[in-house]
Order: sequence, then structure tokens, then C-alpha cells
Amino acid sequence: MDITTFTLLGVDGLTWLLMLVLVIVLSATFLSSRKGSIYESFVDSPVDLSALTTQALDAPPSTSELKDHYKKLLIFTDNDFRNNGANLSNRILADFRNRVYGKHSFRDDLKTNDILGNWPTWLPPLDNTITEPVPTQEVAITAESKMLAYVARNFPREPSNDESASIVRSLIDDFGYRFVFKKGSEVSRVDPDFSPNNLLKNWVNPTR
Repeated sequence: MDITTFTLLGVDGLTWLLMLVLVIVLSATFLSSRKGSIYESFVDSPVDLSALTTQALDAPPSTSELKDHYKKLLIFTDNDFRNNGANLSNRILADFRNRVYGKHSFRDDLKTNDILGNWPTWLPPLDNTITEPVPTQEVAITAESKMLAYVARNFPREPSNDESASIVRSLIDDFGYRFVFKKGSEVSRVDPDFSPNNLLKNWVNPTR
């Protein structure tokens, strides 16, 4: 644009041109900041986790995961018995006990050494060369809920050679004789009204 054009536009025309450029720049800046706020609003908006929590609770672990959950629960329980008088682990164990076996007490001859004693051959072995890391309370609570979910999904309704059904029976027998029933004088058995569909009904954190 030469000086003649500027002259033709005059002062008013040049002013309008500058204002148009300014409007375009301001509009681009506003849209850019607005796009950022929309993104931030999406990220920071509260999420209803109730549905996700229910799905996660009901989702059964694999057989190998179940074994790891039970191992961690036993290690946590052993440590809690030795250091805290079983204050927390008793509540977790009692929740599993009552849901699977019905209203029982822990066997009266239960000793601390029984928690990790006679280690089940179907579980991952304990490493006796080191001190096994002690799981957190949250890990132990999750382990119990996942054990319930596994039993609920795989409890044998009839004789089966399927590994999961066999592991369910092994879990019920081992937990039962380890914590609830006296071996040789009582039978490790589930609650007469046992229903796999109700194992996780109204489940909440048993330590609260």
C-alpha cells in the first residue's frame, strides 16, 4: 500500500483498519484462553467414583492374583499379631470369616506362629532368606475383598476339575483351619446359608 492509498483512506480509514486488526488480535487471544479454561474445567471437575468402585469391588482377580492376595493378607496378619495385638487384622479376618463360614469365633487355640505356619503348598512360597515386606493396611483390606470376589465367582456348585474351583476349596479349607476350626475335631465348612451372590453384599472397609 503506497502513500496515495493512505491518503485516500484518510485518517478515519486508517483508524478503522487499525481497530480491525486490534479486534482480530483480541478475539484470537480470548478464544485461546477460553479453550484453556474449558480444558481445565474438564480436568478439575469432580467425578462420581461410586460406579467405578462397585465395578472394581465385584471384579474377581485371576487365580495367580488370588494367591498373591492371600499371601499378603497372611503376612499383614502375622505382623499385626506380633506388633499391634491383631487390632486391625482381626477385623479383616472376621469379615471374611463371617461372610464365608457364618457367625463363628476364631479358634481358641490360635497362636501367633500359626499365622504363617504350615504354609500352603499352593501359595507362592515365603522367602526365608529375607524378611518379607509387610503389606499396608490398604493392601490387606483389598486382599480380603478380592478373596471374596474370587470365591463368589468360582465357588464350585458341583464337582469340577477346574483349577479355580480347586483353589476355592483350598482357600476355604486353609483359612478355615488356620483361623476358625480345630483340625481333627471340626470340619471346615461354609455357612449353611452360604450364597456366593451375597458374599460382597454391603461390603465396607472392615477396619472402619
